[in-house]
Amino acid sequence: MQSLKSKERWKLAEIIFFKSRPELAASQNLMDFINHCRSLTLYEDQGGFSVNKWVFSEGGRAYAMSFSKYNEKNNPYKLDPLNEPFMDFAKARVRYTQSVRQVKSIGNQMIVLRMLHDALIDIHGEAEVLKTDGLVQEKVRELTDIRYPNSDIRYRLGQQMELLYVFLYEKTIVPTIPQWVNPWGRAKAKAERTDKESRAWQQERCPSLHQMTAIADCFSRAETNEDKYWSSVLTLLMFAPSRAGELPSLVVDCLHVAENGHLGVRWYGEKGFGDTVKWVPNVMKDTVIEAHRRLVEIGAPARAAAKFSHDNPDIFYRHDECVTPPDFPENRPLNALEFACAMNFGKATLKSLESLGARTNDLNNVTAWGLLGLGKWIKNLREHGNPTYQHLAQYTLAEYSTEDWPSIPSTDGAIWDSLLLVRDREFHNDFKPLSFSWVMPTVNQINGQLAPRTGLKNPTKTIFQRFGIVDEDQTDIALTSHQLRVWLSTNAERGGMDSWQLAKWAGRARIEDNRHYDLRTHEEQEVQARSIMLLTERPSALEALKLNLPVSYHDLGLNRVGIADVTEYGMCTCDYAMSPCIKGGECMTCKDHVCIKGMPKTLERIKRLEENVASQFEKAKLDGADGTFGADRWVTYLGWKLAHIRAQRTRLDSDDTPEGAVLWMPPEHDPSPIKRALEQGSYRVNPSENELVDFSTIVALLGESDA
Repeated sequence: MQSLKSKERWKLAEIIFFKSRPELAASQNLMDFINHCRSLTLYEDQGGFSVNKWVFSEGGRAYAMSFSKYNEKNNPYKLDPLNEPFMDFAKARVRYTQSVRQVKSIGNQMIVLRMLHDALIDIHGEAEVLKTDGLVQEKVRELTDIRYPNSDIRYRLGQQMELLYVFLYEKTIVPTIPQWVNPWGRAKAKAERTDKESRAWQQERCPSLHQMTAIADCFSRAETNEDKYWSSVLTLLMFAPSRAGELPSLVVDCLHVAENGHLGVRWYGEKGFGDTVKWVPNVMKDTVIEAHRRLVEIGAPARAAAKFSHDNPDIFYRHDECVTPPDFPENRPLNALEFACAMNFGKATLKSLESLGARTNDLNNVTAWGLLGLGKWIKNLREHGNPTYQHLAQYTLAEYSTEDWPSIPSTDGAIWDSLLLVRDREFHNDFKPLSFSWVMPTVNQINGQLAPRTGLKNPTKTIFQRFGIVDEDQTDIALTSHQLRVWLSTNAERGGMDSWQLAKWAGRARIEDNRHYDLRTHEEQEVQARSIMLLTERPSALEALKLNLPVSYHDLGLNRVGIADVTEYGMCTCDYAMSPCIKGGECMTCKDHVCIKGMPKTLERIKRLEENVASQFEKAKLDGADGTFGADRWVTYLGWKLAHIRAQRTRLDSDDTPEGAVLWMPPEHDPSPIKRALEQGSYRVNPSENELVDFSTIVALLGESDA
């Protein structure tokens, strides 16, 4: 099965995009497109166009693409293949789009292809994509409403339809196809709905403070490796809103300490966010460091085994349980006891083999190997006689190397650098870990630590059950890893965190997605609206910011109409009526920029800026002392810049500056180019009142000259 990041899969640079030829007939372009896609290699190892089902895996899950007709009962064992000639087009379309970018949401594209297939047969009597027209499009819409009444999925299916119809038009396969717009709007976020079902979901979705502190309690009380490992994994989901599926991308060297001492974790965000650094709140700094230390320690044996197997693919990893001498050849057959010790069989089996060997002095007979069981994997290893260490090395590599081997999914890091890597059966109750193995935890295993697994004969105890911690109503605590993300996001909203900052902290590519995680009660959300409606006078600039209201120029003391723009350090009062900004982002030295004491996060950012500029200033001074050409001018510039930043920071830090104070930089410190030119020409830039020119006189003179 193929993987999104497999090193052996196709490379994007090797893909030749299909280009249609407008002068050819649509049927010829369709044939050329199908032939082009037949030449691509994706899924060819599974049979390519000769089979009716393709599969690829990602994150421990398999994603299937079945080229079959719509099955109302969704029975995977009764699949009726699509009719020709639509079948070849469907396979070509899927292989083409997946070759460009292999996505897990391929199921929606398969649904749309099935509906187009059925609509063509219903309208024209045959599954011929060349006959796609407005009637077929309307039939597809009708089938969507019937088969998928849920509004959430209809919107996503409509997006796929738009892409498919545009593709048919642009590739001149159906050049006369009508333009089509998705008729289904995006469904309202469930967190914002007011129906009874959504209200109940909202109340259950956000964990309680008791449930969240229970996880912290488990971390502090953990003594066994199992509890230390899983509580540390959960801790990495609690310092910032994250997805459990992102944890496997963490490497041992993931901690990052900024110059100001702030701790961050190098992270890879899913759903298009990519690489980032998630900053750790100061109150959790020591906890995250301890969680990282525990994971590094517990996973060390697994990382050593993975690294050894990669570097020595034909040499078995000789661990402490092996009973053969150090110089035992790799290609010498092993007897039953040597094999059992190498593969970490249980104590009972080993004792039985030792007893048999003492009685018969023969551990190669049928009885000895029979004590190891009748597992298929043992039969395969003994197909051509007793296995050797070389055979065990090859078996280990095949068993534990994934499609991404030797890389960590979604990153370029090596698997032996993974922070969460552990051995197979690491925390098994009845068996010892397999010393030669390495595995990554799955999202299901993480969720299994947070909620009891029902329907299993011998379910694993949750981390709360192992510590005897129950919910406030004395029932078992049942959470999902995603609920931790919801709780953090909701409480960040309660604390008034900036929307952009919250999206970045949580690793969301779209700020609009914050609303899906905002599970404050409707009463809480109404407080802000009520506080605005009850205002008897316009709030100050700081009050307006805290209420997420626009700040006008008047709020900042300017007699001008307009709204100020929020910057990293305060507010900018420039607008389109002025010349474009000539400061290039140097807001802290601009007279049109204002700082407001109490504005969230700005003081911290100004302090970081001051540290950075101070560091550059000291370096320039050292270079200037050494006589480096041009350094003296940088000393002057950086000193001037640092003085302004430090002055504003001092005023914001001062107890004498009241909360909400609006702090401007004196205009004399940032004269305009016109003012500087006038001063250089010895002109008076601030004339007295009796020196002001009467412009009415000038206008009159201009009128006379025109006459």
